Amino acid sequence: MKKLQLNAVITALIICCTSAAGAAERVVPFPPELDTKSAGASSYNAAGDVKDSPYFPSKDYFTLTSSNKGLTILSGFPTYQQTTEVTCGPAAALTVLYYFGNKKYDEHMLSILMDTLHEPKKGGEMGTSTSGMVKFFKSIGWKVASSLDRPQGKSYDFENPQQFKDFVLKNLKEGVPVMVENMYWGGHWRVIIGYDTMGTEKTTDDVIIFMDSYDVLDHRQDGYAVQAAEGFFYTWKDMEYLPKGERVQQWLTARP
Repeated sequence: MKKLQLNAVITALIICCTSAAGAAERVVPFPPELDTKSAGASSYNAAGDVKDSPYFPSKDYFTLTSSNKGLTILSGFPTYQQTTEVTCGPAAALTVLYYFGNKKYDEHMLSILMDTLHEPKKGGEMGTSTSGMVKFFKSIGWKVASSLDRPQGKSYDFENPQQFKDFVLKNLKEGVPVMVENMYWGGHWRVIIGYDTMGTEKTTDDVIIFMDSYDVLDHRQDGYAVQAAEGFFYTWKDMEYLPKGERVQQWLTARP
């Protein structure tokens, strides 16, 4: 009996500690020396939040779980709000690192390691390239796949929303988030952490759930954003910030 009671206590402690750790990891912490008030999404500090917004109903995407009605989501995926106007790539990568338990880096460190451009080059290039992100993840020994792997001469990987849907769902069901860049804000990296088919075969009603490091447009700056899947797919290109040759259907997956 005492052994059973002891096991029960240990189990309760494990559950309690796990829950506390999960709650703490809801948001990737800012290093104390980082300026969070001068620029980037962090400077908004929830200024655009509206309680019980009639236009943007909110869900707790951190605790949301996959269902048999069409939703596939990576529960417990942390968020982060970038502290500059150009570090969406490092911010996206940072949440992926934390999701897999790697807490060795911060946004500033990653911007250096990924060769992020804080000022525009002559051709307009700025921010973090796909190649810079791939280089970093490979340097730490992670398994990486990206749009850079496509055959030479081919400018895109997916011909239609259905192919894209299949690709995203395959990765999510394997527990792998998908980093993507499109023309949002002119060019912006986000992380696909969820996809909802709405229980239908068509893609016209599908929804993507993102970790968005510049989440200031939906009355709740919680680091999550939702978009119609086809709306994303047909705007899946960069306006001018990425290098030429890295501006159409840019994506990246990385896992330990």
